[in-house]
Amino acid sequence: MKMLETSAIGKMKLKNKIIMAPMGAELGNFDVRTNAYYVARAKGGVSMLMCTVVATEEIEGHSPASVLDENSFDGLKSLVEQCHEYDSKVCLQVMAGAGLGGMAPGRLQPVAPSPMQVMPGMDYMYAEMSKEEITFVQGEVIRTAKLAKEAGVDCISIHAYGGYLTDKFMSKRWNHRTDEYGGSFENRMRFLTEMIDMVKAELGNDYPLIVKFTPCHYMPIESGYRDMEEGLEIAKLLESKGVHALHVDAGCHDNWFLAMPPIYQQEMAPQMKSSQAVKEVVSIPVISQGRLENVSKAEAALENEWLDFVCIGRGLLADPEIPNKIAENRTDDIRSCISCNEGCIARVASMPDYKSIECAVNPLTGHEGLRELKKTEAPKRILVIGAGPGGCTAAITAADAGHDVEVWEKAPQLGGNFLAACMPTFKRDGENILSYYRTQLAKRNITVKYCNEATEESILGFGADKVIWAAGGTPVRPSSIEGIMGKNVCLATDALRNLCLVGDTIVVIGGGLVGCETAINYARKGKKVTIVEMSDKLLPEPLFIQNMMMLTLMLDHPNISSMPSTKLVKIGMGSATVENENGLLEIPCDTVILAMGFKPNNEVFTALEGKVDIVNVGDSVRARKVYDAVHEAYNTVLSI
Repeated sequence: MKMLETSAIGKMKLKNKIIMAPMGAELGNFDVRTNAYYVARAKGGVSMLMCTVVATEEIEGHSPASVLDENSFDGLKSLVEQCHEYDSKVCLQVMAGAGLGGMAPGRLQPVAPSPMQVMPGMDYMYAEMSKEEITFVQGEVIRTAKLAKEAGVDCISIHAYGGYLTDKFMSKRWNHRTDEYGGSFENRMRFLTEMIDMVKAELGNDYPLIVKFTPCHYMPIESGYRDMEEGLEIAKLLESKGVHALHVDAGCHDNWFLAMPPIYQQEMAPQMKSSQAVKEVVSIPVISQGRLENVSKAEAALENEWLDFVCIGRGLLADPEIPNKIAENRTDDIRSCISCNEGCIARVASMPDYKSIECAVNPLTGHEGLRELKKTEAPKRILVIGAGPGGCTAAITAADAGHDVEVWEKAPQLGGNFLAACMPTFKRDGENILSYYRTQLAKRNITVKYCNEATEESILGFGADKVIWAAGGTPVRPSSIEGIMGKNVCLATDALRNLCLVGDTIVVIGGGLVGCETAINYARKGKKVTIVEMSDKLLPEPLFIQNMMMLTLMLDHPNISSMPSTKLVKIGMGSATVENENGLLEIPCDTVILAMGFKPNNEVFTALEGKVDIVNVGDSVRARKVYDAVHEAYNTVLSI
């Protein structure tokens, strides 16, 4: 496979073409916990891992990235030595600044290349960076790079992408300066090119140097955003400056979902279009990412010569062993990222109280060495009720701990409500984690009994030492609403699994995540959909901004209309009657689909409390996310 071929960046030899993407982890400044997190990926087989550090916190204050100084130097040196034991190189990505509105204590304004609103519509303003501040920041970048080389780091990458500080200098959208750092292409590039010259002067021309940049913002160029034409000029300039490789990304914070594409991005990510274009104008290696934990997509990108190195971020959070599993012909054992963004970037970006990086489907991420499972010396008989992500995690984890495990699932297949969530074409990759669960259950010879609805009597009769109740949630269907049990009414979870007869005109009751995804699913099939939501807006529940941005664009579909601040009154055979500030309104429709939320499926659990050792996890506690179900299930087994 091309992913496993040896290669090089400058004079640095790499054992394969798989690189761990830089991600601000907020774990600590190369302390024991941080290093364990990185070393797990080195041990997993990546040829190089990228760690992000911010050059200074003197201007913007604390960020999720680490800081390299005299206090963290020994920790970084130790990390490099540990990674080298696995023949994995270490690249330090150095960020001059975020340029996102943060400030160090005592400062009165955040800084950017030019004065402007921090966000459109806000009175909160950036101050223009002074030349003294520019010189200081550049000096801190060079100081960091020098320390990195002294610590044995193999490569430096300059962070210059996606609307962050350096990219703001490079872009007409944010740089309105009239001095030597603004105006012409050469001037806008000066902040970056000066740093490149300084790094090369300090570390040597042969020391491997990468620049991560965005050739195209995929936003309107009339508003000053970069188009591909200028992006290719940047690529050629960087090659002429002696940069050894280009790390290509896409978008900016105004369309942030492009940088870390949610599950909705099923086709090749925009990074592939960018990297393909860049490769056509430079001769140095091109690195890129964008859901390339999918081995087939990564191989296609290499075979089509859209890039030279596959960069994987979230996928290596879900499974640090991806490279090793590919090399060992065990791709069926890869735990797939579900691109939910909940455990990783949503936590890391949770300003101002940044949280450490984790993963929805891998409870060990960010806790390497702290939550490790140990083999039990006293095996127990474990009964798991429910085969959704929580139940599957509980069963697999319990079996790995040496317990005797059996799973009961009332449906004919595993997955629970998550299976329905994966059915739309724009979320189909989510099924990969279900395939993983099926494989792991089978390899451990765990008995799974399908079409087996648990009762109080059957559970007590089983005689388990421990029961893990992971039965999930039941869709809400209020019997008090007239007509709600009609033949033209179905649940969204059934509709998404194609278990209903759905007509050409649809009313979806509920404009939360499930309702909106259901509406998009049918609108793309050519059906006319009206979403009715009691709150004053669609998607009223908190949703991470990247996912929200992309989902909102998808909702802007000619076949979808919405009625917020509206409640369902009754359902007839050919209509749904709703009420809002304008009074009663009858909406003609063939089918009404209910997406009114979920209630915990916990009646049997409640009846069993005190009669058997039983614990409740996931949506059967209350409706939440895959992250919650998986982590609760894992921690439950850990405590046995």
